[in-house]
Amino acid sequence: MTESLELDGWSRLGPLTLREGETAQAQIYACLREALISGYFRPGEEISLRRTASVLGTSVTPVREALRQLESDGGLEVWGGNRVLRVPVLTSAELDDIRDIRLELEGFAATLAIEKVTAAQIRLIANARAVMRRAAEEGNADRYLESNWRFHKLIYQTAGRPVLMGVIEGMWLRVGPLIRHAVTSPNHFERSMESHDKAEQALRDRDAGALREAILKDISDAATDLGTTLKNYEERGD
Repeated sequence: MTESLELDGWSRLGPLTLREGETAQAQIYACLREALISGYFRPGEEISLRRTASVLGTSVTPVREALRQLESDGGLEVWGGNRVLRVPVLTSAELDDIRDIRLELEGFAATLAIEKVTAAQIRLIANARAVMRRAAEEGNADRYLESNWRFHKLIYQTAGRPVLMGVIEGMWLRVGPLIRHAVTSPNHFERSMESHDKAEQALRDRDAGALREAILKDISDAATDLGTTLKNYEERGD
């Protein structure tokens, strides 16, 4: 495996091209939410209103509203005497809670997905896994995390349960920044790809039990690495 190729989260965010028919606030919110889920920013990192507006190339007003919404969602928090907005640093209890919720909800979503997934959707899922495989071989954590979320999201979306999908996304929003550091754990890529390979095969075989088992193992293995990462943060006092 080659050396990890990681970029600063702000440089990955880049200018936002606004689309017609949707408010600037909604598009900024979606962009930042996806960035947090995909691990663009590290736990404890300050998210400045003016810097965000400057990087996205937008005015501060829609950015302010988007950041408030993300704070309401639990993706950001107000912290310290200066009341800066930052990416939360989870406690061990919160991490355990998120893991248990993910095991139940994502296992359920995977089971539902088997009933509805189409051949075309499986091809998209397989493409996401292939990109993950290349990123793992290159040690490219940035591309790996983006494709990891895409892989899981594509599976769960096929269940056709938007409320369930929203709750799952909420859990990923909270844990995404920590996952960014967990991928550096020894053998993380190898263990993770083994689960993703089995999940894709289960989709092709229409095997709900095997798909659920692969998803649960992926979450459990990641939780172990996340716990180690969080312990390191706590020891440093971040």
